[in-house]
Amino acid sequence: MTIIESRISKSIIIVSFFCNSFFSKAQNNSNTATVTLKEVVLNSPKTSTALNKLPLAVSFQEVEQYQNIFQQITLQDYLRAIPGLFTQNANNYAQDLRVSLRGFGARSAFGIRGVKIIVDGIPETTPDGQGQIDNIPLGLLKNLEVLRGPSASLYGNASGGVIYLNTIDYIEGKNFQFRTRLGAFGLQSYQLTGSVKNDKTTALIHANRLLTDGFRNNSGLEQNLFNLKIKHKLNPSSKIQFQMNYTQSPRAEDAGGITLEDSEQDWSQARQRNLDYDTYESIEHFKIGLNWSKNWSDRIDLNTYGFYSSRDFYGKLPFENGGIIDLTRNYFGLGSRLNYKVGKNNLQVAAEFLNQSDQRDRYLNILGSQGSISFSQKEKFQNLSFSILDELKLGELFFRLSLRYDDIRLGTDGFSQDQFYQVINPSLGVSLELTPNQHLYANFSTSFETPALSELSANPSGTEGFNLELNPSEAVSYELGWKSQGQKFKIESNLFLIESSNEILPYELEEFPGRSFYRNTGATQRYGFELAALYNYQHWELKTSVTQAKYLFKDVNNNLGNALPGIPNSQIFFQLGYTLTNDLNFLISAEHVGELFADNSNSVKVESFRRVRFQIGKSFNFNRLEISFSGGINNLFNERYFDNIRLNAFGRRYYEPAPGRNAYLGFQIGI
Repeated sequence: MTIIESRISKSIIIVSFFCNSFFSKAQNNSNTATVTLKEVVLNSPKTSTALNKLPLAVSFQEVEQYQNIFQQITLQDYLRAIPGLFTQNANNYAQDLRVSLRGFGARSAFGIRGVKIIVDGIPETTPDGQGQIDNIPLGLLKNLEVLRGPSASLYGNASGGVIYLNTIDYIEGKNFQFRTRLGAFGLQSYQLTGSVKNDKTTALIHANRLLTDGFRNNSGLEQNLFNLKIKHKLNPSSKIQFQMNYTQSPRAEDAGGITLEDSEQDWSQARQRNLDYDTYESIEHFKIGLNWSKNWSDRIDLNTYGFYSSRDFYGKLPFENGGIIDLTRNYFGLGSRLNYKVGKNNLQVAAEFLNQSDQRDRYLNILGSQGSISFSQKEKFQNLSFSILDELKLGELFFRLSLRYDDIRLGTDGFSQDQFYQVINPSLGVSLELTPNQHLYANFSTSFETPALSELSANPSGTEGFNLELNPSEAVSYELGWKSQGQKFKIESNLFLIESSNEILPYELEEFPGRSFYRNTGATQRYGFELAALYNYQHWELKTSVTQAKYLFKDVNNNLGNALPGIPNSQIFFQLGYTLTNDLNFLISAEHVGELFADNSNSVKVESFRRVRFQIGKSFNFNRLEISFSGGINNLFNERYFDNIRLNAFGRRYYEPAPGRNAYLGFQIGI
């Protein structure tokens, strides 16, 4: 541990003792009335049906109450408690967070694949299924929803699951807020937020600057983010929401994968080839979105959205031929859904159009210097869809049926290599009300996922055009679950079985070290058990989740019976939190991540690990002025584990080490 980290850790311990002096007094003066859990209505299922009644596996998590003590550097910190969800790569800012839901998305070499990301009703995922979340303002998150399992009948292509993020509309009780985080590895984060609110309008503006040297050599980040959100009530039955985001990251470095032997010699080293070729990425991202909703009566309402996004990407990879990428991406979408309620029946019809255009150029990377162009092509993706959703309550039974048709067209250079897909995805769910607070449910759902444009353009032949041997994957899911909610507790459990075909997985070639290519690996089978529980008592909150699952190759010709790489067989999460009217917060969380494999042949096993995190904060109020101090220790017991595993990496360079024990301090002032 460095001198700076040691001082921060000691400071956090002092803050902890300082806060504890208020704890007993606060407890004696606190109201001992029990906390009643509210019935939750979600956005991700696209209807207003309460969470407990839905025949779906959906996780809902409030995060606003603990925002003042969170580090707010990675979305991973907000997703740890979700069963069936696994994240990697939180510390490689060039490759971004990798997310898998019941195995969907595990193939991603960078960013997110196969899982749809929505922010305040606007898609963050590109039409071809790529998700980059480096432009999400984590400091504004209010709550999140995770729809676990195939969701193509609701969200179309690349929807093995859905992560729906909701941000705050305004700062509660204040107009301005400044927040900073200082921590290990040169971490500096500065946030400035302002908001106004009246009877018809809320407006919030937010800016964030983030700097870090990173734990490993060549793993630093510089990022600037600006976010604007405005809500306005046009009349009692109609409202609009406008959002804008601009993110600029001039440098996010990539330390690369190393061998196990290299990691044992120097845990924080970068791969030498990554240093030689100056591997990093630079991005400039812009997004603008508009939602309009209208209620014509108690029975009819309409929700419409439109958005436009652009992303300029420049990146260097650790090889010469095509080792520099210059990508210009533009994509937009329009969508609308109409709800019609009659008695106990709720009918919804919807339509959506999405369009994406990528100009992808590759240049020679001559030991970090840009050489001549070696590859250039324009890639396009279009998706037109129509869907219908119906909900019906008959006695103690609740039925939910949805059907979506997608017409997809993709190609390169004026669609000279057009590929067309017409797909119908159904889903059917039913829940049985055992008691007013207990429900048993079952569902059947499907998913369809085209390869992303970046995966298709990774042509092993080295020529322009798409890899035409790479085909879409499909999956069918069956699920049985139980939900129960009382005044102080909430619990859900489920069993799932997913059968897929044409599973897409990455691999590497010797002549392109560090570059991922993709191929279909046949059929797979995934089955498992998930459990999530929440218990509130006065100011205490206990949260836990368990995932026990198998993810297996099923094809006789492709590693029959082997485990899919990159997904652990078990996960356990435990969290104890304390909140006293925002004056004192602390969290202690622990998680176990089971063993996984790094390759299709299961010849390389990555051992299980455990990590513990402690966070604490104390607020002081002086009329309208509020001052908060906070701190946290990540990886409290200094566990050695790997932050990311590069699947099927050439030369056995699978490993990206994670930081050991590290700490941060926070300060916040609001008025």
